[in-house]
Amino acid sequence: TNHAASCKSNAPVTQRSHWYVASCSSRKDVLCLGSTRFSKRLECSWTEGYSWKTALILSITLGGFGADRFYLGDWQVGIGKLFTFGGLGVWTLVDVVLVAVRYIGPADG
Repeated sequence: TNHAASCKSNAPVTQRSHWYVASCSSRKDVLCLGSTRFSKRLECSWTEGYSWKTALILSITLGGFGADRFYLGDWQVGIGKLFTFGGLGVWTLVDVVLVAVRYIGPADG
């Protein structure tokens, strides 16, 4: 996390590229030898409103039925978890850890 700058996107909301250029400026308490305004290339995060907390709660409570994977858009994996009862619990425990460390995210990005 970059605590020394604040950034705003110049890209339109409808643009679905993998990267965008943000216009950034340094914080007032940071001494800059050059310009305080700069551009930074950032990776897009198109989550369509998915919540990490909701995914974690679903993974812990209904993960054995694939609810976490259905919620995140991985319906194929969700069906696999549903019919195997979360891989007899092993798959569910692995997914709880993967969601908790934010390794698994929404299927759309």
